[in-house]
Amino acid sequence: MEREELSSRLATADHTQRAALMRENRACLDVHLAYSLKSLFDDAKDNDPARAHDVVAALKAVAEVTADPRVAAVASWTAGIAALLIDGQAESAIARLDVAASLFAQLDEPLQAAATQVSKLHALAMLGRYTEAFDCGLRVRDVFIAHGDALAAGKIEQNLGNIHFRLDRYSEAEQLYLRARALYADVNDQRQLVQIDTCLATALILQHKFKDGEHLYRQALARAETTGQLVAQAAIECDLGVLAFLQGRYDQALSCFEKSRRRYAALGMVHESAIADKELADAYLELNLAPEADEIYARIIPTFSDLGMRAEQARSLAYRGRACLLLGRLKESRTLLAEARALYEDEGNLVGRAMVTLAEAQLDYADGNYADAAAAAERAEVPLEQAGAWERSLLARWLRGEALRAQGDAIQAKICLSSTLRDAEQHALPQLAHRCHTSLGYLAASSGLAEKAEASFKRAVELIEDLRVLLPSDEFRTAFVGDKLTPYTELARLCLADDAGPRVADALDYVERARSRALVDMLGGALRFRPESRDPFEAGLLEQLEELREELNWFYSRINHPGHDGPRSAAAIASLRQSVRERESKVQEIMRQLEQRGGSSLIRLEPFNVAELQRDLGAETALVEYMSLDGELLAFVVTSDSVEVVRELAREEAAGAALDRLRFQINSLRYGAERMRRYVGELSARARHHLSALYDMLLRPIEERLGSRRLIVVPHRALHYVPFHALYDGAEYVIQRREVCYAPSAGVLQHCLAGPRRALRRALLLGVSDAQAPRVRDEVDLLAPLFPEAEVFVDEGATLAVLREHAPGADVVHLACHGEFRSDNPLFSSLKLSDGWLTVRDAYKLELNCGLVALSACETGMSAVAPGDELIGLARGFFSAGARSLLVTLWRVDDEETSNLMSSFYSRLVAGDTPAAALRYAQCEMLGHQPHPFFWSPFILLGRW
Repeated sequence: MEREELSSRLATADHTQRAALMRENRACLDVHLAYSLKSLFDDAKDNDPARAHDVVAALKAVAEVTADPRVAAVASWTAGIAALLIDGQAESAIARLDVAASLFAQLDEPLQAAATQVSKLHALAMLGRYTEAFDCGLRVRDVFIAHGDALAAGKIEQNLGNIHFRLDRYSEAEQLYLRARALYADVNDQRQLVQIDTCLATALILQHKFKDGEHLYRQALARAETTGQLVAQAAIECDLGVLAFLQGRYDQALSCFEKSRRRYAALGMVHESAIADKELADAYLELNLAPEADEIYARIIPTFSDLGMRAEQARSLAYRGRACLLLGRLKESRTLLAEARALYEDEGNLVGRAMVTLAEAQLDYADGNYADAAAAAERAEVPLEQAGAWERSLLARWLRGEALRAQGDAIQAKICLSSTLRDAEQHALPQLAHRCHTSLGYLAASSGLAEKAEASFKRAVELIEDLRVLLPSDEFRTAFVGDKLTPYTELARLCLADDAGPRVADALDYVERARSRALVDMLGGALRFRPESRDPFEAGLLEQLEELREELNWFYSRINHPGHDGPRSAAAIASLRQSVRERESKVQEIMRQLEQRGGSSLIRLEPFNVAELQRDLGAETALVEYMSLDGELLAFVVTSDSVEVVRELAREEAAGAALDRLRFQINSLRYGAERMRRYVGELSARARHHLSALYDMLLRPIEERLGSRRLIVVPHRALHYVPFHALYDGAEYVIQRREVCYAPSAGVLQHCLAGPRRALRRALLLGVSDAQAPRVRDEVDLLAPLFPEAEVFVDEGATLAVLREHAPGADVVHLACHGEFRSDNPLFSSLKLSDGWLTVRDAYKLELNCGLVALSACETGMSAVAPGDELIGLARGFFSAGARSLLVTLWRVDDEETSNLMSSFYSRLVAGDTPAAALRYAQCEMLGHQPHPFFWSPFILLGRW
């Protein structure tokens, strides 16, 4: 049998088959066969790691049978490369490579002995043993040059360049890479040209030579695809992601990172997968997804530690320290940064230490220690700039300027910030430029230069909008703007304080541009939220989602319903909740994987238009939109003929305290309405007292401007929990004299008003009764006869599949069941159907064409209020699915009274009333015999009136 054929069969055989093959072909078990096997390994290591491992096992078996030192040398050499490149086990690799070098030296084969040290050089660098690595590299390079081996000499130049790169000496790395590339080109080695072009491109990118670097990446990727180097393709895709992120092309960056992760996962390469995860976590951190980034760092830091990858471990520790800073865990942040600094100091990595110093400066700034922050940022800036790490050095310089501004040193701050802006624009770094414009806007405003301040803040907003539109999902967009709302607020302030007279409409425009924007994007079709698989990998992810949903339904049921033997212990409930958290976290991770894959419809929506809003409102409706400036609540009042602002309503803190007192009174009936009925008069008086206090703060100064108009309220932050329709003026409730509706923003309201109002003839009624909602069947039975056409599904028949199938054809969708708002994880707020729980993400996937969705359950109108007044709860899910009007609840509802209110509401609705008018009628009717607001006021109407 030819050795080439034998080597191939040995590589694919199992242990028994391999032993038989070696017995049958003993005469062929020699060093030629060993090199044939190594050649197979070299071919496999870049695209089939599992096959490469099989070759290593075959070589080991041949070496054991022959006892030939030449075969043993080749086997140990190959095993060392596998340990390094495939397994990431640097210490093991060094040991095996040294054995190979020693054997080759004893056989008087100095060139082969030197060849084994090429990989050893890489392993030493991974472990941070840079002095040994340099000595090793220079020693063996001389051997290769003496023997005229240009290819091997090039590999040494490349690995020496890698050491400089790991030490963030990018210019020195570039020169060594260029020398290596020339040697590879001389021998036309396509595989090595892929590697060196990738290394050279990365060094150029980090010196902000973007155009040249991207050209080399594309060239290397094309060559890797041609030569079938799957590992190289994964590495280059990750590198392209880093480049795209540096330039603010977030959609491309996230897509590249996801492609790279998938390739490494398919190849089973743990250490490379960890590196790809690190790049993704770095991106998450910059996009304000700090909890998600923190989770990834926590997972990969032990991997880097176990593999001895000290540079990667140090960087991950430093970046996790930054994540903890964003999460408010300042003590933990300082501990992590200290660990990172120690690792960098052991490696002699000055740039790494500077990165830690920059993170410490950010900590000082967050603590209000501006002098310390400025000094630390200045210490970090110089080594970062000398290394060509422009993004980090400019971040340090911006932070120094911002800290100087916060200290009141306007002159030095302006000099520093202006130079930072100039360099950020020169190096095409919009994510830094918008920070500079915001800081310069503050400086100009504090100096009374209103026009300059407005120009700076406007440019900051433009850059933020350009970056935001490239993000692929509402989760990313919501998080991204969380710390970038300042220029919008400051522009509103400048418009209201204009010396020529307040520009109220312009101020409202800026407020709206920062409010519920991700939800507006979803409603306008700029974001996709119904993921579909595009390949087998994604089909597998969707299968995992379904499996996780089934598991979560089981756990939710166990938590919400006692066992056969009575209530569960606290420890049992805690264990169930931990299982839930783990699975919910996995669901969110998979959803991000599907969302960040690329291919989003990056649509830029038309900006909010106040004149169009006025036309939409008409003569009978007024919109009141609240905001806060420096803790002062103010309200924009928009009617068909004016746009006004009412200032100094109340302090936001005082309104929040009054709301807390009201909620306490409401909650006194939450778990025992029946036994509290005897005290209902006294309790109603207490509730009216707090509702009156809120009325005086929030509505009394505005009422005169409203006339007899219908009221649309756009709340702000905690005001989303205020029942404005139940506010009390001392004589009557607001609902007794006008209809009241709510909207997350004026932009969302305009979307809900778009299109003709449809007749409400066909109703889909789903009800699931349980111990917490025993009257549900009665409620549904009462409503069905009211509609000309009604489809009724109760208890076992009220499933998610039924809802998905029948909802698209319904004019009204009514869901009567148990509801739960999850303040700890609002995307998992849910409604209990017979076959499981309908979460916010499940609601996204519905297709609704109806005029009204009524969620007759507890707390369905409760939402977490993210920065920018992004409401995260069930309402978001149903709006995104196509609902125009939503009837939801602000607190736990009384089962019997809810049934009565719904009957009254739908009777008026079918008779021709609008939803707002029907709700007002039903609430006023109930108020007559149930005066406490707990019973009649939890229901609110969101969207179209």
